[in-house]
Amino acid sequence: MEPFRFTLVSAGPYDLPTILRGPETGPCVLFVPPLFEEMNRTRRLLADLGRALAANGIGSVLADLPGTGDATGVPDIAAWRLATAHLIERLVGRPLRVLAVRGGALLTDGSGSEGLYRVSPVASGASLLREMMRAQAIADQEREGARISPSTYETRFERGETVALTGYDVTPGLAADLTALTLPDAAVPLRVSAVEGSPVWRQAEPAPAPAFAAALAEDIAAWMQ
Repeated sequence: MEPFRFTLVSAGPYDLPTILRGPETGPCVLFVPPLFEEMNRTRRLLADLGRALAANGIGSVLADLPGTGDATGVPDIAAWRLATAHLIERLVGRPLRVLAVRGGALLTDGSGSEGLYRVSPVASGASLLREMMRAQAIADQEREGARISPSTYETRFERGETVALTGYDVTPGLAADLTALTLPDAAVPLRVSAVEGSPVWRQAEPAPAPAFAAALAEDIAAWMQ
């Protein structure tokens, strides 16, 4: 099995814990993971995908964005977009494609790379925030035994409160920034994945999906030729 390499990568003002797989030269894919709890749920999928790409002679880079995983800071849309842009800039010496999963697709139009590959991209930050509020309402209802409307959290944001949603403290500012986010038009050749597989980003715990990862890797490798 191809071992991974762990390092800190300087991306503008951020030092990001980063996992590298596959060859250190030649074609490479930068993974832009989903946002919030979906990021944790897809870690196994992205690890399997990195290994499958390495078997095809393609390198991959997966960094923890500021305020996520082992990276310092607080969750911040502007910081995530800036860090992603700097990561792309660092890798431009290699034939580079960007793979953005779910909410990660909101962070980049692929500028600076040779192509953008999207996996189940969300339509907007507002839709992602609504999904998070619905999920939190279900969890709170199960715990408290009373019906809770997602609009409860919107009211709390309006009052200036920070709200815990699916394990993340979402400030009113972060909620507003999310609401303003829309899926950018691709600035480079775009492929939206048609590969079918288990939507691991909706599962309660990170789950392996080797067949899905292998099929994605095959599609990406063919697209990069």
